[in-house]
Amino acid sequence: MPGGFGGSDIYFSYINSDGTYGKPQNLGDIVNTKKNELFPFINSEGTLFFSSDGHPGIGLLDIFATTSDKNDNITNVINLGVPVNSSKDDFSFFMNSDGTSGYFASNRDGGVGSDDIYAYKRVLPLKLEGTVTDAINNKPIANATITLFDAAGMQIAEVQTDFNGHYEINIDRNADYKLLISDPKHASDAKLISSKNIDKATRSITADFSLNPVKDVVKLAELNTIYFDFDKYNIRKDAALELDKIVYMMTNTYPNMVIKIDSYADSRGTRVFNDWLSKKRAKATFDYLVSKGINPDRITKYQGFGEDDLVNGCDGSVPCTEQEHQLNRRTEFIVIKMN
Repeated sequence: MPGGFGGSDIYFSYINSDGTYGKPQNLGDIVNTKKNELFPFINSEGTLFFSSDGHPGIGLLDIFATTSDKNDNITNVINLGVPVNSSKDDFSFFMNSDGTSGYFASNRDGGVGSDDIYAYKRVLPLKLEGTVTDAINNKPIANATITLFDAAGMQIAEVQTDFNGHYEINIDRNADYKLLISDPKHASDAKLISSKNIDKATRSITADFSLNPVKDVVKLAELNTIYFDFDKYNIRKDAALELDKIVYMMTNTYPNMVIKIDSYADSRGTRVFNDWLSKKRAKATFDYLVSKGINPDRITKYQGFGEDDLVNGCDGSVPCTEQEHQLNRRTEFIVIKMN
């Protein structure tokens, strides 16, 4: 009709309470171009799909979708890309109520005749989400920066956490990623994320982060790891000196600090023996702190993990020096609460 932008334009009208139609109104120049816009379809989520040979595309008629703001005003159009669109005409897009399957028409190469009907099955988008919190008080960290890198180390996305410390990023399936979390008041952290071998029905995967405050990094570094002799769990003199520092810190500097104790063994010996030995090391560490006046309630757990978390490659498959094995015979201290 007269007053449009080009060849065929898409119009809308309101349906009155008596079933009659209001005056048609042109959908505007975000959707309509100087050429042809055809075959409008709205899915169950209210997204408008249409075909056009006026927007930048892959072939002749391509299928597009619209994006809208919170007031349902159309803000942009997106080409659906391959394999829905081809170098020929693609049109008459339809989506079933399940939101994942439907049909469209195309005269692309390989069909039976001229215009053929094709069916599609939509791959559901995958969302990576999580929450970033303070490691000491468990409060959410707002405006932390989440940077996403692909397997080759190229940055592909960057978002900030909201008021609740939450973030969301759309990612591809069957891919590996690295996440870097940074905040001016906290020490940065990173994680490797994989979307490989995830069920196709899965819509999201979670990666939460707990960041240590920068102001406490130096103090918390004083909770040094202590080490043990081979096949033994007694507290050595050098370990006692480190434990006395922790006692002083928990008594004077951070009188409300709560910790947990994690102990380990090297890979020599049987797994059963190493599990037992690491538990003995955790108990010896706990007993020493309590003997120096630390309330047992301020040590939430003391656990032995055997050889499950080696700090190097000394797993028995390669030769290692005694100094390298020593690094695995250890107790670590994890701060649970500061205030």
